[in-house]
Amino acid sequence: MALMTRTYQFVLMPLPTMRFGLILLGLFLAQLCYAQIQPDPGVPAPRAASATTRKAPVTEEPLLFTFALTPEKSEVSSDTLPDHFFRVYNPARQQTIDYGTLGNLGSSARPLLFEISPQRGFGFGVNAFDLYTLRPKDLRFYRNARSYSEAFFSQGSNNLNALLNARFARTFSGGANFTLDYRSINNQGQYNYQRDKHNALNAGLWIPWGKRYDVFLIYSQNVMRQQENGGIVSDSVFEGGQFQGPSAAAIQLADERAYARYDEQALHLTQHYRFTGGASGKRALRVTHSFEYGKQKFKFSDGDTIKGLLNDTTFFENFLVDKRGLRNYTSLNRYDNTLTINTFKAKKPGDPSDMLALGLAHSYFKLNQEPNRSTFSNLFFIGNFVLSPSERFQFSAAAALGLLDNIGEYQLNGALALSLGKAGVLRATLLSQRRPPSLIQQRLYVSQRNLWDNNNFVKPVENSISASYSLPLIGFEATARTTLVNNYIYFDQNSRPVQTNAPLQVVQFIVKENVTLGWFHLDNTFAVQQANRSDVFRLPKWFTKNSFYITGKVFKQRLLLNAGVDFRMNSSFTPDGYQPLTAQFHLQDSISQSPYPWADIFVAFKVQAFRFSIRYENCNTWFDNTRVFYQTARYPLPFGALRFGVSWRFMDNNVKTAETEGSGTNGGRPTPIGGLGGRQ
Repeated sequence: MALMTRTYQFVLMPLPTMRFGLILLGLFLAQLCYAQIQPDPGVPAPRAASATTRKAPVTEEPLLFTFALTPEKSEVSSDTLPDHFFRVYNPARQQTIDYGTLGNLGSSARPLLFEISPQRGFGFGVNAFDLYTLRPKDLRFYRNARSYSEAFFSQGSNNLNALLNARFARTFSGGANFTLDYRSINNQGQYNYQRDKHNALNAGLWIPWGKRYDVFLIYSQNVMRQQENGGIVSDSVFEGGQFQGPSAAAIQLADERAYARYDEQALHLTQHYRFTGGASGKRALRVTHSFEYGKQKFKFSDGDTIKGLLNDTTFFENFLVDKRGLRNYTSLNRYDNTLTINTFKAKKPGDPSDMLALGLAHSYFKLNQEPNRSTFSNLFFIGNFVLSPSERFQFSAAAALGLLDNIGEYQLNGALALSLGKAGVLRATLLSQRRPPSLIQQRLYVSQRNLWDNNNFVKPVENSISASYSLPLIGFEATARTTLVNNYIYFDQNSRPVQTNAPLQVVQFIVKENVTLGWFHLDNTFAVQQANRSDVFRLPKWFTKNSFYITGKVFKQRLLLNAGVDFRMNSSFTPDGYQPLTAQFHLQDSISQSPYPWADIFVAFKVQAFRFSIRYENCNTWFDNTRVFYQTARYPLPFGALRFGVSWRFMDNNVKTAETEGSGTNGGRPTPIGGLGGRQ
């Protein structure tokens, strides 16, 4: 039996501020270099771009982007105003209803408003870090002729509490497009041995080749590292006359050696070949092939062969197969091939009025769940349909039907939007699927010993239907959603997977109301949810998120200012616990959480391309520093702290324009990638 023989610790990396400065410097140097290599006015204008070409935009035209799998469709990237998504830097709090975390920025997270996640075929089962990952399907390719770069940096009380987002895109002459997306979280946390350090990268190249062929090549990598402290032993240390800080709280994994790491790597290739059509008003026929090699790894370790588990033994009572140390290592290599025949038609570039795609999706897996190794495949017949004859009606559906070993599995996604003009907008969504249990639900090995093998689990059937009505004129939106799960699988009080026989049904209502009166704004989100199974459903029954702030232009209309307070609270509930060895949230009965009023005060502003915000989080600790707030049992959220954020956005022409260099074909500007079809 292979045993863990060393302790994994974090290695201090260069300070986030240094990396931030280097990235910004690189972006600036890139812009300077591009300015130096701009073509001479006497050089003939660059050839038209590819199978998805549109006329050159004017400077005021919005920033457009597309995705590798759907280059026929353009979307608009909104400006980064000093709004909620800018000042609330934490991905867990940018959701409609906050995700529950382990208290630290970047820590394991799950939705507190119940939802089912789409899964087609085999699932790895480690989803605690999904909020922080970048994947090939998410990479934006920007169509505009101007180079685009953006950076956001946020820091807390010191250099070990930082977050960085950076994005860069450039369209070259001839239509080739390069884009890069980078994210980094390095947060030490307030409690002992709580640090999260994540790095995520997405980089891609879009090359138009000839009149009918486009190729996308994308590389992505995600590395998620988390120190596991098991939560605090007790919060009673904060009671008494003199406040003791978070570092005074004893942690359950006191040896400070438990460590988890999750890795994802992917190399993605998508090819589009258009047989015919593609210009505005002409139907296109296209074949699309996608190949992706991906690798996922999850590793948890604690203890060693010399000292053993020591004080951490009690915490792992249900998993204690070897007192010398515990290790959970799983790796998965997967090879995905998808081939579809597509037809679409557009009345204007970048906005198809209809689309139909049919094809096959095959996945080959090589699984290493120490010490067990296996290979297997998934095969699905897939179809996609979009109908959008006008801005008033939009319908889309995607379906997958399992074949061979996946017989009986399926997935159906649907969305409908109907505009009533000034009377508002109606929307409806559907997700229905039958899928196999995830790997961690089916089988687990700890230190190469089998802990469970649930071959008797049947495939869950999950259905979720929602309907919403919005009236933008008054900032109102209401959504009703019902979710029904048969053969529901959850992790019980012993952190082991259990399957229910009776169905779980959850009904939810979400209401948003944004009120504006001059400079004064009040944004409100209320949500309620009710389930028929209180024995397995332990989430809050109601939530409220509110922001009261003033906004307007000051200093001779040059500075856009936002200042106010963000508030959130939810009902009392029994929060789930967290088992770091499996990276799963599970039921527990020992800790309950009453409503906790959480308020942040903030000031944010924008001056041209520069944004800045400063906020003080959890003002409740000004008045009561003995009470803690749990979203996950024994993992308190931070006490009050100050945090700031800065952001820049740059938009520069790639080549000299007619206005600056005189007349020339196409004004000396490259034709940007965009629209539909090939070169005309």
